Amino acid sequence: MNHLLLLLAWLLVIQPVTTTPEAVTHPAQTNQAAPDHFTSKVSLLTHAFEKLMDLEPSLDSKMQFISLDWQMTDWKLSEGERNELIHHFHTKYGVEILFDSYQQLKEKNKLDPKTNSLYGILLNIEKLEIHSPDSVTVTGGKYRSPLGAAGMTATWKKTKDGWEIVKLSDHWIS
Repeated sequence: MNHLLLLLAWLLVIQPVTTTPEAVTHPAQTNQAAPDHFTSKVSLLTHAFEKLMDLEPSLDSKMQFISLDWQMTDWKLSEGERNELIHHFHTKYGVEILFDSYQQLKEKNKLDPKTNSLYGILLNIEKLEIHSPDSVTVTGGKYRSPLGAAGMTATWKKTKDGWEIVKLSDHWIS
């Protein structure tokens, strides 16, 4: 049911109104703070954002930036942790790395006002549920335009080699 509602919401975005990804989703704010014993924030965010980046590769054409947004959660990163994310994604994709929401990107003129299409990619983690230090559920999406977006909910488990998806659900594309 949530999958259909989210798809319907994205389809409604097609209308020429000022709807943003934030207006379409209403993430819960519970159980999202990274407890002190959760030491794998950067590793998990890197894996989760990479999995979001893998969604709909056709959205990546001529991207000028990637914005990593987890502002809907309570997670705070140090400057060093943010620099780790910047280094990883800039090295791999060769574009500017930002930490802005859709609204911030809009204010910075990072989208075409005629089409509401971003000049880059917004990767947005909407919800984090920590089950244990080794198990987390992440809900997020990849957004380029009202007609170019995808998302998923995935449960991750920490292994000796990093993080691995053990359950993928609510995968959607607009």
